[in-house]
Amino acid sequence: MSDLQISGPILVVGIGGAGAKLAREAKKAIECDCLIVSNDKRDLADENSVFVNSGKYVNPSTLKLRSFAQGKADQLRAKMEGYSTVIVMANLAGRAGAAMAPIVCNLAKSADTVITFAVMPFGFEKDRLFNAGVALRRVRESSHSTIVMDNDAFLDNNSDLSKEECYSLTNSAIIGVVSSLSSQGARPDMNILCTSKPGDSETSLRDSVSMLYQDVAGTDAIKRTVLYVMGGDKLPISALNQLVSCARGIFKEEGTTEVAMSSLPAGDGVRVSLVASAPQKTRFDAYDPLGDIIPMESHLDWEEPDSAPEIQLAIPVIE
Repeated sequence: MSDLQISGPILVVGIGGAGAKLAREAKKAIECDCLIVSNDKRDLADENSVFVNSGKYVNPSTLKLRSFAQGKADQLRAKMEGYSTVIVMANLAGRAGAAMAPIVCNLAKSADTVITFAVMPFGFEKDRLFNAGVALRRVRESSHSTIVMDNDAFLDNNSDLSKEECYSLTNSAIIGVVSSLSSQGARPDMNILCTSKPGDSETSLRDSVSMLYQDVAGTDAIKRTVLYVMGGDKLPISALNQLVSCARGIFKEEGTTEVAMSSLPAGDGVRVSLVASAPQKTRFDAYDPLGDIIPMESHLDWEEPDSAPEIQLAIPVIE
């Protein structure tokens, strides 16, 4: 399958606090329009936004919040109308991301291309894994391309990092990929984004591949990898060539793997990120146990995601 065609005008949609931060950075990187969707007014600022009012609920559940987002469907659809490419940013570990991302992606389907960047929860956030897995499946169904950053796999490779340091590095990797969409394009369906801490190029590549192995069982079915070298302008040409050769040696299935090079600015040192097209099952399928057991053709899911709407029933008092 060929890469998706990215055409303008482009809209970046940030969902929730984490998504809003990513969307604002992406807007600066590719100079496009931005839309913020959140149930927290502190995320919105004075810009193009949709406020999802959760009413009397201070801490609504994912399903309850999703029902409030569905009530904003017409406003969301109008805000996204007229754009050829819609890029959605959502942290599915957060309540807002898991609740609203399936709604936003479904409403964005009228665009020529929908690309979703989804951030998955840490492994210790057990209460969030199920909602994140279900939301990811819904997002994949509505998006032409889904690029997943797995915080848990990244933290396993970098156990000395704090959560904030982890977020900083993974967010910069996401923005680096967004910045290169116009030149590299995006692979259809499911893609895994892996990254590393700054360091020497070979160690950074090893850490990214190690992260990939945690999300995908083996590399035999991987159809394509795109290699991003942040800070690659500091490396000699011979080192870049050696890095590409090393990557091609790892993903060695003849005729199925391509490795592209993109030199992106970085801080101190060199960071290697890679995006691997993974059409086979990933660890995220196990986040929804029933989805992993019941065949797809036997699923009873409705086109509209599950929610918990407010239903007022007039029940008479019988004495």
